[in-house]
Amino acid sequence: MRLSRNSLLAVVAASLLAAAGCGSDGSTGTTGGTPSRLDVATAPPTTGAAGSLAGAFAVKVVDVNGSPVAGSTVNFSATGAASVSPSTGVSDASGVASTQVALSTTIGTATLRATVSGVSAAATTTITVIAGVTTKLVNNPKTLRFFNVGDTARIAAVAQDQFGNAAPSGAVTYSVTDGTLVSVDQAGLVRVLRQPGSTFVISTSGGRADSTTINVYAVGASKCTDVATASPMNVGDVTSFSTQYACLTGATSGAEFAVVAFNSSTDGSTPLSVSVTGNGLAVPPSTFKAPSTSGAAALRSAIGSRSTALPMLDEGFHLRLLARANRQFRGVMPSARVARRSALSRSISGTGPAGALYSGIPADAKVGDIVTLNVSGGTCTGAINHGLRVEAVGAKATVLSDTLNPIGGFTSTDYQRIATRFDTLVYPLDVAAFGVPTDGHQSDHVAILFTRTVNELVDSTSHFFVGGFFNPRDLFPKVGSTLSESCAGSNEGLMFYMLVPAPNGINGVKHTIGFVDSITTGILAHEFQHLINASRRFWINTTATDFEDVWLNEGLSHIAEELLYYRESGLAPRSNLDDNLIRIVNRPTYPLWKNDALSNFSRFIGYLQDPGGNSPYADDDALETRGATWSFLRYAADRLGPTDGTIWQRFDNSTVTGQASLQLVFGTNPVSLVRDWAVANYTDDFGVAVDPKYTHQSWNFRDIITTTFVNIPTYPLVVSPLIDNTKVDLSVRGGSASYLRFALPATKEGLLTFTSGGGAPSTPFEFLVVRTK
Repeated sequence: MRLSRNSLLAVVAASLLAAAGCGSDGSTGTTGGTPSRLDVATAPPTTGAAGSLAGAFAVKVVDVNGSPVAGSTVNFSATGAASVSPSTGVSDASGVASTQVALSTTIGTATLRATVSGVSAAATTTITVIAGVTTKLVNNPKTLRFFNVGDTARIAAVAQDQFGNAAPSGAVTYSVTDGTLVSVDQAGLVRVLRQPGSTFVISTSGGRADSTTINVYAVGASKCTDVATASPMNVGDVTSFSTQYACLTGATSGAEFAVVAFNSSTDGSTPLSVSVTGNGLAVPPSTFKAPSTSGAAALRSAIGSRSTALPMLDEGFHLRLLARANRQFRGVMPSARVARRSALSRSISGTGPAGALYSGIPADAKVGDIVTLNVSGGTCTGAINHGLRVEAVGAKATVLSDTLNPIGGFTSTDYQRIATRFDTLVYPLDVAAFGVPTDGHQSDHVAILFTRTVNELVDSTSHFFVGGFFNPRDLFPKVGSTLSESCAGSNEGLMFYMLVPAPNGINGVKHTIGFVDSITTGILAHEFQHLINASRRFWINTTATDFEDVWLNEGLSHIAEELLYYRESGLAPRSNLDDNLIRIVNRPTYPLWKNDALSNFSRFIGYLQDPGGNSPYADDDALETRGATWSFLRYAADRLGPTDGTIWQRFDNSTVTGQASLQLVFGTNPVSLVRDWAVANYTDDFGVAVDPKYTHQSWNFRDIITTTFVNIPTYPLVVSPLIDNTKVDLSVRGGSASYLRFALPATKEGLLTFTSGGGAPSTPFEFLVVRTK
């Protein structure tokens, strides 16, 4: 169609008006429509050699009609084995922006990505990075050591590019410079023909060659020759090695040793791998300790061997609750503290709504009053409001029972007894150890809520029960000055929640009055530590911004249970208590050990059965972690002082968390203490005199575990035999260890080799060798 000049000008004008009416992506100088799509305009080849330039990656920015958009800023990125430069570009008049792609020096895959503001879908392409041209042939290993005629080992020759990537090669030919010393076949297998001597095995392929040094030692030569010097050790000595080799001697009559492979990393959740090989070893000791349990752990009676099944107390729910609260309230504690203090001040002065002066209940509350509180196990949402009856008001405790609790539970007399027990035993014990709790206005009164909602956390399929919990939400204001400071589910006070008797069952789980009564005091001591720790961080140690890490918080509560046992039994820490002392010496205190200390031992047994797979500072809710943390804290306290003194108070006065809290309290690198604790788990009460730092001063774990527990006849620490010339692969979490045991023949030297991935061991590993015989 032909247009007149005036018509053409009208079309142009209309187009300009239309363009002016269209939006843009906000990029300066953008012309055309709004970016709607990114198309790959130019992509590098799908494969490229390592270390090479792959070429251009270009994309086209178009609008909804497919027309190019100029002036848009395009962001380029690469993941995997490539990089891009520049990282941004501006689309030209044809809508195209580009960058250059460089491939990494390692083989793998790379994804190239381009994005532009306002366009949800990125433009992507992938490249496979392959080895470059073969430049060399490399033998592995570079050195072989032999001690006997007939010994064999294999050499593998690998073609590589200039960056060390495995590259294609032709057939490999092997030869030896001294064919009388060793032979080599065309699969790289070397065999010793005579002793002694040195030679080279040469591999060739495609005009390239490499060699391996062969050393054949004289008859009777030490396995440590040319590698390491023997470290003389007496029985009971502990020697540390952080290098790749350790040389030991069997002395005049032979010797036995244990290796403690300790991972010094502060990451307790991620395992690292290491391998241990021994050369010149004797047959492993037949008496090395191994796990030996059958079914659930059971206990002996006070004087006989009758077994009793252990109740399955579990605090996984509580750990998850504390972890969730740590995440939810992280960083808002300072501002929430101000908001809560302001609300309490207005309540006291009468200028604001009447509120709680202590423990979430009115100051003048009396027996028989009904108080409505949130009894849920959640944090700030999903409140479950129940009426709770005030059953007893003591000097420090107010005990309340849920009006929906099942019949046949505690009586008013029981509740009064519990309040008195808290006032006279639990409160002074925990306060002396950890400090005084507070609600921010000089009140340290504590509400103890017995509610069926604790029972309802499990059902008949769970195979465990929850004894109680503390909820950090109750320290926060219901209404703060900002949304992040508000916690609608808070009861705004010092309190925790307890299991109730359920003779007829709740969710199919029955608990008798006698059973719940027997565990209540220990759980009160445990939960009260959590309350003290949190309330002091919130109100007293006001530079704190976060609650304590869950693993350490739990460990301290298990210390509270242990302290309760000492107080009730009249026994003391640092006494190396054994089965004879806790069970059968004219003391009717064995039930106290079962109520207050048994759970710590049960959890520690779980740790010993898989030490490499657990850690005292793992970020998880495992029972094994809690057992290890408790044992370590007790070990460290025993080692650093003749009494506990103010050690536990310093923890609950800490304003930092986790490893930093350990450093603050113990005044030394906590990892060195954890390392020595890991050694003590093997050497304590083993029957060999060792440095006291490698002992547990408070408990004879070997005796209690193998005697007090009916069906654990041997100490359950997992210890593997180290067999001559056989590699053992280990996986160990930070803060823990794996254990090996081996022997050396009389007058002979043995070589231990530690490797990670075929090379030197990973830096965090330290290897402690204990001579046990």
